[in-house]
Amino acid sequence: MADNLYFYKGRVALYAILKSMGIRGADEVVLSGFTCVVVPSAIKYLGATPRYVDIDPVTYNMDPEKIGGKITGMTRAIIAQHTFGIPARMDAIIEIAKKNGLFVIEDSCHAVGSKYMGREVGTFGDAAFFSSQWSKPVTTGLGGWVKSNNPALTEGLLRTYSSFHALSAAESLALRTQYLMHEAFMSPSVFWAARGAYRRLSLYGLAIGSSTNDELSCRMPGGYAKRMADWQKKLVKRKLSGIASVIEHRAWVVSQYDKLLPEAGFEPLKLPGCYETVFLRYPVRVSDKKGMLESARRNRVEMGDWFVSPVHPNLSGWEKIGYEKGMCPNAEKACEETINLPTHARIGGRQIEKAVNLLSNFNRQTPVVA
Repeated sequence: MADNLYFYKGRVALYAILKSMGIRGADEVVLSGFTCVVVPSAIKYLGATPRYVDIDPVTYNMDPEKIGGKITGMTRAIIAQHTFGIPARMDAIIEIAKKNGLFVIEDSCHAVGSKYMGREVGTFGDAAFFSSQWSKPVTTGLGGWVKSNNPALTEGLLRTYSSFHALSAAESLALRTQYLMHEAFMSPSVFWAARGAYRRLSLYGLAIGSSTNDELSCRMPGGYAKRMADWQKKLVKRKLSGIASVIEHRAWVVSQYDKLLPEAGFEPLKLPGCYETVFLRYPVRVSDKKGMLESARRNRVEMGDWFVSPVHPNLSGWEKIGYEKGMCPNAEKACEETINLPTHARIGGRQIEKAVNLLSNFNRQTPVVA
């Protein structure tokens, strides 16, 4: 494939990959039990069944040691998610896939520029999908793209892509307006107010939301299979050409967290040397997640809740998407304890110190989880 293929959302890109692989009916797809509900939904839209694998509590990624127990005669593919930008153990996952004759799809929506064993994520599997949604390292408002590493799959992807609809002029204009407003006014100090307003406006159809009510209810929404607008394609290509500065800034932010978190009573994340992580968000475990996030909101400190459930953001109705409580205990524990700190371009020294000080003060009142 000479160029990436660009879609309306990252989840639509995943759907296109699965469709091009011929996933359907009784097929099963293995994925992490610590993900966004739109990922297993893309599997369900094709009539297939998601099979959830628990995570490694350090990397927040699918534990390869637990994949074997989820593979059956109906399994067709493994989706390897690079959570928070931390690479999945692709060597082990690829080995399992080859042994069982399975496709490998990399969920690189959190990971642009991360490397595992010296190799960039998105280049290991048969295909990878990325996201350019609001919170991602490269944003076009909404959007996503596919990178194919399998020539046999590429032909099918091109056919699938050509069958998807273009955004209407009205949709493109609305999204571009939202993007420009986001770029002009979004800052850490207005994070909580902006997030609340965006969700309310999306609920009433006054803004183009990241997820529709249908998607959160695990129903395929109308107009799902769409391509990215031309202005978005130009924008994402331009931003990817300058990704080195994005990577450099995020590395600096993480270095500050690594330095300051021990002073606040928190262990920084320690990964083996084979991980070169470009963090989308920096995960930290706390003993009172709800209280910590409420404190951050009151103090106007940007802080994230990913993930609140194994199929984020759904707190109930898990059976609709094939998940049952207890399937992935490590993931469920992470959902109860993990908050995340931002690393994006608007985060500087002042915001870093404010976040860590808030964590430190909260930690004194509520001891951190061991």
